[in-house]
Amino acid sequence: MNTLNSPLLSVIMSVYNAELYIKEAIDSILNQTFRDFEFIIIEDCSTDNSLKILENYASIDNRICIVKKEKNQGAKGFINNLNLGIKNAKGKYIARMDADDISSLDRFQKQVDYLENNSSIFMVGSIVSLINANDELIGMMETPEIDSEIKNRMINHISMFHPVILFRSEKNIFYREKMYGCEDYDLYLRLMNEGKNFYNFQEPLLKYRILDDSISRKENKLVRWSFVEKARQFYKQYSNNMKDGYDNFNPNNFKNILDKNQQNSEDDIIFCIKSAIKFEDKNSLLLLINKLKKQYPSSANLKYKVVSFLPVSFYKIINKFI
Repeated sequence: MNTLNSPLLSVIMSVYNAELYIKEAIDSILNQTFRDFEFIIIEDCSTDNSLKILENYASIDNRICIVKKEKNQGAKGFINNLNLGIKNAKGKYIARMDADDISSLDRFQKQVDYLENNSSIFMVGSIVSLINANDELIGMMETPEIDSEIKNRMINHISMFHPVILFRSEKNIFYREKMYGCEDYDLYLRLMNEGKNFYNFQEPLLKYRILDDSISRKENKLVRWSFVEKARQFYKQYSNNMKDGYDNFNPNNFKNILDKNQQNSEDDIIFCIKSAIKFEDKNSLLLLINKLKKQYPSSANLKYKVVSFLPVSFYKIINKFI
């Protein structure tokens, strides 16, 4: 085994108010059959007992390194936490972990062994079991196994599950901080443009907890979908031109898009109208069309108003032509 100055694996976890589940999450990491890792935990200004629990664990296991943030910044801060973990990582490989999930005890051994024996693969993941707040199994999320199938699916559906990924540590790997709620999807698409290869184990190496009060579930679906569509747009732009429009993208324009009193650019409103059509969100569509009409009364794009009179069942057909 290597020393903590040069572990083979770095595990990164961000924590905010996770006292109810964090012990199970940490135990599932510390009790791994694979032992050669450091556990970097970014404590994001929790207001519950999370920090105390972390400090108790750190006092008995020197593989744990707690990084304390000074200010919680919500979704933006979470992405920053991941990048901070990557920046501090010493391992040859990096693994993700969330504070309310449970890793199978052989997860790291299987994932590290696979990368050690398959130099062409950059990132590994797996299918995952779904559990509720009471640890009850409620389903399974499946995803393709081999690289070509993963990439074919990735264009339209995420096919690497973030809490269970493990990948090679490289200097240019980071999450883009404007991609709220889809920083992982944006990363996968960028890795595809770089020619990186993926693999998914067809056995669940993680129990993924579904909670109704998670940050992602509290946010408006149309806003989340629009960020996902923007990630796809950036992927296509880079594929065609070797650059994308990320530097000029202002995420606040999307975050406030459904505020009828918020001024937005015509392009942003139309982009989100198209997202509402694609994801069959008629309520958001009507709001955005009214907003477009109010803020840009002479716009030639008021053709979208016609869509508002059609039933949702027509949206899939319309989406092919907009």
